[in-house]
Amino acid sequence: MLLPTFAFDASELPDDEQFAAFAAHVANSRCTRPVDSGPFLAKVRFWMMDPLLISDHWLGAFSFERDEAMVRATPADHYSLVVLLEGTMRFPRPGGDLLVEAGGASLTDLTRPETMHATDNHTIQIQIARWFLDEALPPVDVHGPLPQTPAVKVLVDFVAALAKQLPEMPASSALPMARVVRDLLAAALAGMPRRPDPTEGRQPVRQKVCRYIEKQPMGQLDLDRLCQTLGLSRASLGRAFKGDGGVLAYDRRRRLLALHSRLSDTTETRSIADLGYAYGFPDKAHLSRVFRDTFGYAPSEVRRQVAGVAPHVAEPGSLADVYKTALRNLS
Repeated sequence: MLLPTFAFDASELPDDEQFAAFAAHVANSRCTRPVDSGPFLAKVRFWMMDPLLISDHWLGAFSFERDEAMVRATPADHYSLVVLLEGTMRFPRPGGDLLVEAGGASLTDLTRPETMHATDNHTIQIQIARWFLDEALPPVDVHGPLPQTPAVKVLVDFVAALAKQLPEMPASSALPMARVVRDLLAAALAGMPRRPDPTEGRQPVRQKVCRYIEKQPMGQLDLDRLCQTLGLSRASLGRAFKGDGGVLAYDRRRRLLALHSRLSDTTETRSIADLGYAYGFPDKAHLSRVFRDTFGYAPSEVRRQVAGVAPHVAEPGSLADVYKTALRNLS
């Protein structure tokens, strides 16, 4: 069985609908263009290779912006690697704009704001789960254009070659290829400055626990059963999650982030109470309190925030909705 290929071509739509149709696929950022109307080149193919999402884009000139309000309104916890095959990308910085040209690459941390302006371009974009990259190297402080080192050039060449083969790739090769991409990216980032990590030295235990937690029903984490299943002591568990305030605090924040993401989704019709129950917060008053303690505002305020800062809406069941759901699953 081949890896499923999803495709979108805006040329099949009326000229004045093409950009909006493309923008509906852009998650976690606002997308604009230099002109107000008219045709817009947008040919996109993507492949879900969990824990990666790879897409091949032919696009007209556009800009995207992920400001502080957008970061709060659409929480995401993954990286976006962009390999530029044609065109240019410009990243505004206080000390002067940074430019990426054909053959270069950038890496965006979705937990941080970013703005980018692109000319007509051809890119390969890879969304990679943070935990998956963190398995291969300690967290690094990188956000924006990557230096043109030999390791980055190898990464760019491999990603360009991989994209050509994905339409014919067996589904069984997805995870091995994802690991190759991850390891090449890790090699390219190996010399970057380290990002402070309160869990440094405790990742093996932490990774096992995080994977265990992901498989448990929301809000039903049993620490005694966890320790027994994984062969851990309460003390080692506490050390591994000391920077999070403990494993229960980590799990609560994980569920709150997932709930926030659902509240930020304009296609989500369930009530706050129903969503709270689904994510392990059956008591509405308790949910409101811990949500405000975490984000600084109540759950009811999220949908009001989103009305002013959300990206374009994807219709439920549409290709854009499939793409955005895959992105949410990375985080």
